[in-house]
Amino acid sequence: MRAVGKRPRVPRPPRILRATPLGLASRLLDLGTAHRAILERFAQRGSITILFTDIANFTATTESGGERAAIGMLDAHDSLAIPAVARNRGRVVKNVGDGIMAAFRDPADAVEAAAAIITGASRDHRKRVPIRIGLDVGRPTRRGEDYIGHTVNVAARLVKRARPGEALVTEAVHRGAGKPDGTVWRARGRPALKGVAKPPATWRLMAAPQTREARSKGRRAVAAR
Repeated sequence: MRAVGKRPRVPRPPRILRATPLGLASRLLDLGTAHRAILERFAQRGSITILFTDIANFTATTESGGERAAIGMLDAHDSLAIPAVARNRGRVVKNVGDGIMAAFRDPADAVEAAAAIITGASRDHRKRVPIRIGLDVGRPTRRGEDYIGHTVNVAARLVKRARPGEALVTEAVHRGAGKPDGTVWRARGRPALKGVAKPPATWRLMAAPQTREARSKGRRAVAAR
C-alpha cells in the first residue's frame, strides 16, 4: 500500500482577527459592488453625523446694521435651521455663537436638513441670510448632552471654509447621502483645516440654479404677500 503523505497545513489567521469587523469587511468586499452599500451601512451603524451652521460676515453686518440687524439675521437663521433639523430626525445640541450644532444618526438625514436650510435661504427673500454649513460623520464622544472629538472638530472647521449658501461635507458623509431635491453636488478637494493634519476629501452641496422663470415667479409671490 502506498503511503499517503500529509497535506501541507495552511496557516489560518488568529481567531481574534477572524472575529473582528475588519475581517468581516474584507470578506464582504469580495462580494462585489452590490454588497458595498450594505457594508457601508454596517460600518456606519452607531455613528453620529455632526452639523454646524454659521452666518457668514455676521460680525461685520452687526457693526454696520446694529443690534436690530443682528437679531433679524439670527431670527431668520433659527426659523430655517431649527425646523429643518427637527423634520429630519436630528437634535439641536447647542447654540454656537451665530449658529447651531446638531447631531443625526443617519448622514442622509443630516444632508436633507442641510439642503432644506440652503434652499430655504436661497428662495425665501424674507429670510435671505448667508448661512453656511459643515458636516462630518464618525464616532464622537458623548459628554452629557454634548459631543466632543475629531468628528466635531472637523465639522466645525468645515463650516468656516464653506461659502455662504453651501454645505461643505466630508467624503464619508457624501457616500452615505443621496441627492436632495433642488441641490447639486460639486467636488471640493481637500481644503486646509486648522488643527487637522490630514484634511479629508470634501464635497460642496449647493442649491441648484433657478431658471429665469422660477426667479420671476418667486419675486411675484413675495410681492403679493
